[in-house]
Amino acid sequence: MRRYTGFDKISRGRRPGLERLVQHIVFLSSNKCWNNGTWGVREKRSKTTMSVHATGRAADMSWRKMPDGRGSGDWWDAARMMQFLVDNADALGLEIVIDYQPTPHGRAWRCDRNEWRDYKTRTVAGAPGGDWFHIEISNQFADDAAHYDRVFQQIFGGQ
Repeated sequence: MRRYTGFDKISRGRRPGLERLVQHIVFLSSNKCWNNGTWGVREKRSKTTMSVHATGRAADMSWRKMPDGRGSGDWWDAARMMQFLVDNADALGLEIVIDYQPTPHGRAWRCDRNEWRDYKTRTVAGAPGGDWFHIEISNQFADDAAHYDRVFQQIFGGQ
């Protein structure tokens, strides 16, 4: 198991590793999951602490159906993608996945416990019922876009 980083420092902008991972997620999901936001210097929703989005290591991936064709509108497409990410968490440097959809209060997987846990109380804004999931990666690969190209090449064997 690895240590969960959380918020550590504000980034000056988007970080290439995370942005490339997001591109791979969009591609692998055939646009069923789309980029709903990465870097942004802001506090967490409904809190006074900084969001990990400010570090450039967090992304929100929506499955909401949009008029332009993005998103499937089907949570199961997102659930399959979340499980794929968790199954490859070490190679991807994945630290957390938060799924806002399940009742009563959402669920999360973290690298320091290597398991999904259902929230017992209202812990995260947007749960239950949110039409996106949140991911965070480690600093180790946050600036290394080529790392994600190599990982996906290894996972899919050049396909």
